[in-house]
Amino acid sequence: MEVTKTIFAHALKKISPTAEEVVSNQIMFDDIRKFIKQKFSIDARLMGSVAKNTFIAGDKDLDIFIFFPPNTKKEVLETKGLLIGKSVFKKFGGIPQVSYAEHPYTKGKIGSFDVEIVPAYKITSTKKLISAVDRTPFHTKYVLDNLKHPDDVRLLKKFMKTINVYGSDLKTTGFSGYLCELLILRCKTFNNLLAHAQKWGYQEIMDLENSYKKSEYKTVRTKFKDQPLIFIDPTDKNRNVAAVLSKDKLAQFIYFAGKFMDNPSIDYFFKIEKPKDQRQILRSAKERGTFHIAIGFKRPADIIDDILYPQLRRFRRRISDCLKHEGFVILSSWEFGNNECGIAFELLNQTVPRFRKMTGPRIFDPKKNRDNFEDKYEDIWFEGDSMVAEVRRKHFDITSMLGSFFDCDTKALADKGIPKNLAQEIAKNYALVEGKDLLKIKSDDFWKGLSKRI
Repeated sequence: MEVTKTIFAHALKKISPTAEEVVSNQIMFDDIRKFIKQKFSIDARLMGSVAKNTFIAGDKDLDIFIFFPPNTKKEVLETKGLLIGKSVFKKFGGIPQVSYAEHPYTKGKIGSFDVEIVPAYKITSTKKLISAVDRTPFHTKYVLDNLKHPDDVRLLKKFMKTINVYGSDLKTTGFSGYLCELLILRCKTFNNLLAHAQKWGYQEIMDLENSYKKSEYKTVRTKFKDQPLIFIDPTDKNRNVAAVLSKDKLAQFIYFAGKFMDNPSIDYFFKIEKPKDQRQILRSAKERGTFHIAIGFKRPADIIDDILYPQLRRFRRRISDCLKHEGFVILSSWEFGNNECGIAFELLNQTVPRFRKMTGPRIFDPKKNRDNFEDKYEDIWFEGDSMVAEVRRKHFDITSMLGSFFDCDTKALADKGIPKNLAQEIAKNYALVEGKDLLKIKSDDFWKGLSKRI
């Protein structure tokens, strides 16, 4: 226990913001708030970890919400919200970009600050939600009213960042800052949370406000189907705060929480990763005796990560299904989307037999079914009581099979189940990359994915 306390104290000394940081954040926000009020007569409030005092030293994220009356038309909120956001960046010397949640908002750098100007409706209860972002002020108030140990949240966030499970964007599919705060509220301390995590089951339910009776938990699990952790939003019982969290990120957290408890180390907060040489990664991959191939194409223009990565995952699942159906054995697969776009596979085989066995109806099935099978295939034999035939494959190596799949226009690709944004780029130009040519891929996502699998 003393070792753990020493580690926590050392970590907190490095990650706790200084008084100067707190003041500079507040001054920047105050200046922006006054400008918005004077020029547009709109109220602005600070949200996020800075407002809740759970931010880590060096983080300068100012999430600024501007509030419109509930009767404001959506088109007006969006248009005026962007106007105000762009005006703020112009006034304070920043360069804005438009991003999208439920509606567009502006974000970008102002000096050393990462600033977001988010339009929202000013509502009095989450029962009167007009847009998803309207919950945020209620989240902020709940945490400020209840959180007694912000330093434990800082420890949790830093631990999660080090093990790469922090971030609720749809690229990361990890833990959000708000979920971290609620986990500490639930377990009181970071250390307690690590211990609690070892006892979690699949679809563990946490409900701070007892919004549901235990007799209702089966219904709750059905309501939040396929979501591996369920933390009921204390401000809105119909929302799971952990909805974005993926199974693998949850698994990683539970695993490393257990490892830390077994052998506490400061490395779980400040692990220094040595950069890996791409040629060495490729050599290590080759030594496995497996086959690696990537399907690469240009990243679609004007698409944000929260749209791109779910589409890349859908694309990867679709191609995985095709490969498995043809007899290819996939060991692992992953997507990449920074700089270049694509999906990659590690397989046990790059070829399959030239003939594929087709199992038909049983001898006890209707004669019409048996006749149809016999009309379709030439040489028929029986395995047990089932009719069996062979069919010659059109393609028996992975390169020709994938080439045949992708060599068509956008509509045909979309009809095959490829998301339209990706289908458009693939139809223009794509590359099947294998062997030494993998070194031509410039995406960090690709190399991180490959290095995890060797």
